[in-house]
Amino acid sequence: MRLARGIGAAGVFLLATVLMIVSLVCCVTVVLLPLGIPLALLAMRLYGKGTKMLLPRPQEVQRGLHKLWGRKTKQVRKDTASEVKGARKSFRKARKGAGDQFEGAAKSARKARKNAGRRVRKLRKAAHV
Repeated sequence: MRLARGIGAAGVFLLATVLMIVSLVCCVTVVLLPLGIPLALLAMRLYGKGTKMLLPRPQEVQRGLHKLWGRKTKQVRKDTASEVKGARKSFRKARKGAGDQFEGAAKSARKARKNAGRRVRKLRKAAHV
């Protein structure tokens, strides 16, 4: 499949190059300038399409990551989400406590967020993410 996409991308690049040359010739002649500019834009879009054809699809990348790391990625995502959720809750509680208590509560919430970040980094490091 990769070979077919590569051959298709080469064909698109060739077509884009021919269109770009034709558009440059059209742009040199002032009379055909309105035709040359859209042709140049079309050629640039074709270069972009050809590049996208050469790059792997997102599903292929995800499949490769799952093969490389196995199930660790899902577990790290779950652990990370729970840590962040806990830090958010404590920060919200701290914001609700208005007045003089706000400073102490905000400090404790910031400390909880910082510790959650450390735990997340530790989990990611353990999973080699």
